[in-house]
Amino acid sequence: MSSTTDSPNDTDHTPWNELTTARRRVALTTAYVHGPATFERPNLLEQTQETDDLDTVIDDVDRVLTSLQYTTLLNELVTDGYLHQEKQGGKNPILLDLDYEEDRDDYETAPYGYLSRLHSVVDQILDREDLRRADLEVDDEDDFNEMRDAVNRTVGHTVLVTVADASQYRFTETTYGLVQSKTEA
Repeated sequence: MSSTTDSPNDTDHTPWNELTTARRRVALTTAYVHGPATFERPNLLEQTQETDDLDTVIDDVDRVLTSLQYTTLLNELVTDGYLHQEKQGGKNPILLDLDYEEDRDDYETAPYGYLSRLHSVVDQILDREDLRRADLEVDDEDDFNEMRDAVNRTVGHTVLVTVADASQYRFTETTYGLVQSKTEA
C-alpha cells in the first residue's frame, strides 16, 4: 500500500455524521494542522502540539493529543475511507539507549527479537547507573517492552526508547475537501 495508485475509491467513505466524535476530532485536526499532504503520525502530533488556535476547530484538544500518540483512530479513518495509508510503520523496531556514549558503552541499540543484545544493553545501562538486574521489577526479562519500562522506571528517567518506522497517511482527494470545509464552519 505504498503507492498513491492504491487509493481507495474517493466516493466510498462513511458519511461525516456517522463517524464517532473521536474520529471527527482527529480528521478535523489533521485537515487543519497538516492539510492534504502525506504525513507521519509523530509529526502530526508535534505539529498539533504547536498549534495555538486548535480549540477554534475542535472541542477537546487534550483528547486529540492523547489520540495522536497512537495510530488507532488514524487507522479507523483509513477504514472509513477518509485517509489512505501510504506506508505501514512499526517495522524493524529497535530499543535505543539515549545515554549511550561511544567511548564508554558497547551498544547503542537492541533490535527487537535479538535477546542477547537486549540483555547487553540493559546490563550496560544498569552498570552505568550502579544498579543490578535484581533492581528491576520484571516478570519476563525477554519482553522488550517490559524491560524498557522497568529500566526507565528503575533509573528514574527515560534512557531506553523504542524507535520504528512511522506509518504515513494522507487524505483522499474527496474527503480532504469535505473535512477542510468543516474546519472553516
